[in-house]
Amino acid sequence: MRVKRKVQQAGPAPLRLRRTGAAGAADVYERIWTAIVNHSLPPETRLVEERLCEIFGIGRTRLRQVLQRLAHEHVVTLMPNRGAMVSKPSVREAREVFAARRVLEAGAVADLIKSAPRASCKRLHDHLVREQTAWREGKRRASLKLSGEFHLLVAEMAGNQILVDMLRDLISRSSLIIAVYQAPGAPSCPPREHLQLLAALERRDSGAAALMVRHLDQVLADLRLQEPTEKSIDLRSVFSNGRRAL
Repeated sequence: MRVKRKVQQAGPAPLRLRRTGAAGAADVYERIWTAIVNHSLPPETRLVEERLCEIFGIGRTRLRQVLQRLAHEHVVTLMPNRGAMVSKPSVREAREVFAARRVLEAGAVADLIKSAPRASCKRLHDHLVREQTAWREGKRRASLKLSGEFHLLVAEMAGNQILVDMLRDLISRSSLIIAVYQAPGAPSCPPREHLQLLAALERRDSGAAALMVRHLDQVLADLRLQEPTEKSIDLRSVFSNGRRAL
C-alpha cells in the first residue's frame, strides 16, 4: 500500500528576503541623510523608531543598522534609552573643527609639495572631474561628499596615515556642519577653488598651504553660524513623496 505524503508548500526563500531588506535599508539611509542635508530634518529632530519603521516599511533591526551608520558618520546622535535624533553641531564646534582642519591640512599640503611625485596629481585631476560633474548637475549631496573626499585625498597623497585618520573624522563632521549652517541653495566648497589648489600643487608652489587655509576660511565664512531655531517636525510629511512607503 502506497502512502501519500503531504507536500508542504514552500514559503518565500529566506535569502531573497534578506536581499530585499538590505536594499530597503540602503534606500532608507539615503533618504534620511538627504533629508538632513536638504534641511528637511533640522538638528535635534527626534527620529522615532516606531514612526520610521511605519513610514518606510522596514523592521527595527534594519532601521537600527541605518541609525548606527548615520551615528558613525556624526549625522545622528544615539541617546541611551531615548532613541536617536539628528545631531546638532554647535557654533563653537563648527569653528573648532575648521580651526583644526586649517592646521592639519596646511601641513598635509606642505608635505605633499615636498614628497609626492608630480604624476600623483593625476589622482586629484580624475577626482575633480567627478566633483565638477556633480556640481554642474546640481547633485548637492554628491558634491558635498566629493568635496570632502578631495581634501582627504590630498592628505592620503602626503603619506601620513595618522593625519589621514584624524582628517577623516573632521571632514565627516564638516559635512554635517555645512549641511546645518549653510543657507539653503547656497554653494559650498566650489570646485574652482580645488582647481586652484591643484594648480598650485602641480607647480610645487610654496604658497599652496596658505591657499588651502584661505579656502577653508572661506568655506567657514560662507556659513550662517547662528544656532538653529528649534521647530516641530512631522516625519511622515518629510518623507512623503506621493507613493507608498518602501
